Amino acid sequence: MSQTFTPQASVRTLAVQGLVSILKHQRKADVALEQLGANLDTRDRALLHELVLGVLRYFYSLEADFSRFLKQKPDIEARMTLLLGTYQLRYMRVPSHAAVSECVNVMKLLQPKASGMVNAVLRKVAAGEGPKKLKPHQRVGIPNWLYKNWRDAFGQHVVQAFSQVLQTPAHLCVAVFVDRETWLAEVYSMGIDVEKGAFSPYAALLPVGTNVTSLPGFDEGAFTVMDQAAQMAVLALDAPEDGLILDVCAAPGGKTALLAHRFPKARIIAVEFNSKRIPRLKQNLLRLKCNNVRVMQADALYLSILESCADAIFLDAPCSASGILRRHPDAKFLHDEAAVNALVIVQKNMLLRCLEALKEDAILVYAVCSINPQENEQVIEGLNVISSNRILPADDHDGFFWAKLHK
Repeated sequence: MSQTFTPQASVRTLAVQGLVSILKHQRKADVALEQLGANLDTRDRALLHELVLGVLRYFYSLEADFSRFLKQKPDIEARMTLLLGTYQLRYMRVPSHAAVSECVNVMKLLQPKASGMVNAVLRKVAAGEGPKKLKPHQRVGIPNWLYKNWRDAFGQHVVQAFSQVLQTPAHLCVAVFVDRETWLAEVYSMGIDVEKGAFSPYAALLPVGTNVTSLPGFDEGAFTVMDQAAQMAVLALDAPEDGLILDVCAAPGGKTALLAHRFPKARIIAVEFNSKRIPRLKQNLLRLKCNNVRVMQADALYLSILESCADAIFLDAPCSASGILRRHPDAKFLHDEAAVNALVIVQKNMLLRCLEALKEDAILVYAVCSINPQENEQVIEGLNVISSNRILPADDHDGFFWAKLHK
């Protein structure tokens, strides 16, 4: 369903509209925020991102907080405004009277009849502390079905530990394609706190909110944004130096670029089904000087290539993104248990089709940015698995799963 935004509205009004778009209309946060922030200056755009992503990260505890003072569930716009107000009161340095009055003004514009209720509820929230008792899934900020899934798979204490990471903004991580030591020194000389990634020889970690385009060598293709966990998955692929490598589900091209720099003599085909993502894929590969890559639009379930033609395949399968919720907190609202089960079928079929395109005795890496066991071990069950690795989210990397398979 399409939704009309109000560009001339206040940042907080835009934030409410964005939350409605994401939580009611199932729109991805980055898409909604890009449209909402198009006419804002840098400062207001940053505030809009903080408000929307902050509410998404702490949604369940925020809802438990203000719901104590309600007799019945409010309409969607009022509910989003209450979430926004509670987030400001609990997690931002906004004076209580300002947080309340700003939200009341939002309601006067969007839903005037609810402004009195919003004023009364937020005043009660501001007058005291948050609820002392929260349900386990509310405490860790994820849907109840997902909490139970992870608790059964990893244990309650493990989930509580890494879920705290998921509620904090992530470092900017890049893969550096020039001499890393020299690049790090140049960034540090700019007054930016930067450090080596511990898990990838290409990785560098920078502060949250770092302007990527201002970093040295951006236009020249010196680096690309890519988390260490994803880099580790790409590094797991074995391939002959001058072979044919398929990178399946390639957009936006970060993993393709790392493959191209690891195997500069190889012929790489970046396979992407979504035509809307291909222009950005090509643009990124051009900037990153990936001259040994050819882009092909194709459905991975119906690859129109010869059987047993590829010397290696990297399959970055579509998934629920449960391992990268701190970067994309909207993902926990875009996929329920039924959607995950449907994805598992796609992942399995895609994997089997890619194996058909692989030469005998060659290697395929199956990778997903999800830590759900259904999308991990259960997908590769019964296949010739050499090794597999699931890493849970931590301060310096995302959650990820990859498996190396042999044909």
